[in-house]
Amino acid sequence: MEIKIIADNYVDSTGLLAEHGFSCLITAKGKTILFDTGQGDGFINNIRRMNITYADCIVLSHGHYDHTGGLSKHLAECASISGDIYASKYIFENHLKLDNGKTEYDFIGFGGTRGDIERRFRLHLNKEITEIYPDIFLSGVIERSIEFDADGKLFAEVDGITAKDRFRDEQFLIIREDEGIHIVTGCTHCGPENLINFAKKLFPDKKILSLTGGLHLFRSDGSYTQKVINVLRCEDIKIIATGHCTGLDASFAIKAALGEKVLFTKAGMKIVY
Repeated sequence: MEIKIIADNYVDSTGLLAEHGFSCLITAKGKTILFDTGQGDGFINNIRRMNITYADCIVLSHGHYDHTGGLSKHLAECASISGDIYASKYIFENHLKLDNGKTEYDFIGFGGTRGDIERRFRLHLNKEITEIYPDIFLSGVIERSIEFDADGKLFAEVDGITAKDRFRDEQFLIIREDEGIHIVTGCTHCGPENLINFAKKLFPDKKILSLTGGLHLFRSDGSYTQKVINVLRCEDIKIIATGHCTGLDASFAIKAALGEKVLFTKAGMKIVY
């Protein structure tokens, strides 16, 4: 199994661009999956520079602009990569942000419409665990057994009511092996503890071999980051590859605590599992 990071907040490769967003190309079980599409122009620049021209499908982890912007801004180019998109049935919900001191919400959701997508792609929507290919799954709506709210700025308008965003459109991808499971996540707005607990509920007999993607700790305090570190340590995950919304402080703290098993993701990086 191999993952190439296409878009991330960080980069150190010539010709590639960093942007606040995430995208990666997963090769596993004989399939190639484009997971998320970054924010937009940086993502497109990078797939061109990395010569990425094909994927069996595109998976969208949730409906924020920094994970769907490359798709919504560059439908034609993404359609040449894949004809199929997998996403939550709630992917088009109205995601909003309210910054300190502002009285009006900013829209931070999917930049296109369902009609735009369906004119170019075969759209597959789910809300429960779904096997998209043999041994490759989407989690469906992530159950929250522990309250997590590391970002008081994020809201959603659902059925005409604006309230704290519970991210019912968020899901993660699981690759099942004989010895355990690999997890790829976009932002983990549900909280790392809930993601791990739900993965273990879905696959109770499987060890978590790797965890790749953003952990949304960049607005968390140090005490919660330490709690996440303790959970990660107890699970004894072999590889933790994280960046994007994890934030520098949390990423450095996790690396300092868990050592060489922790990798900092950046555009152009290739990870072999």
